[in-house]
Amino acid sequence: MNHRTLKYDTEPVKISISTNVLGHTFWLLLVAGTWWLANYIKIIEPTSKRESGQVDYYTTNLIRTVMNAEGIPKETLIAERMTHYKNDDHSFLVKPVMTLFKEGKKPWIIHSDTATLLEGGKTILMHDDVLATKELDEGGQTEITTRNVTYIPDKNYAETAEDAQMIAPHDKVTGHGAQIYFEPDLLITLLSQVRRRHEVQ
Repeated sequence: MNHRTLKYDTEPVKISISTNVLGHTFWLLLVAGTWWLANYIKIIEPTSKRESGQVDYYTTNLIRTVMNAEGIPKETLIAERMTHYKNDDHSFLVKPVMTLFKEGKKPWIIHSDTATLLEGGKTILMHDDVLATKELDEGGQTEITTRNVTYIPDKNYAETAEDAQMIAPHDKVTGHGAQIYFEPDLLITLLSQVRRRHEVQ
């Protein structure tokens, strides 16, 4: 079975792979012990876009900020338009952009074409093309592209059953199906068809 877990940290990387051999590296590939994940963790495929139902309100140019226990912004959500449907308490967003903050580090910024908020935002279904980017202190950025993502804000966790690609300076990894933790540092499990290209400097 071909799948890998990749750990990425934008801080100085403490790993067992010599950077003298691999050059300026940002990856830790943890292959052993991860083969069972595909059998025990089920990918939740986002349902189709939920625009039907009885509208009770809508807003344009939405800006929503969620604070942590210390009153510091944890995430922001902006969208061109949000429509709320009261029959099952879901909201449909057009051109949403999420920003995930972490003190002392650059934020993750996540774009999707549209999105559905369930249960007041406890689950977010990101529809069609999804792009997540993060600038690096040393220059450049990490970029993740995929489609149809389920995001759980309380767990800083996202997953998709679609093809996924991650690009960072000197590295490119692709695979089919992904499970992603954005905190405390980026941790990605690619479930199948994993390919990696590393440029030695």
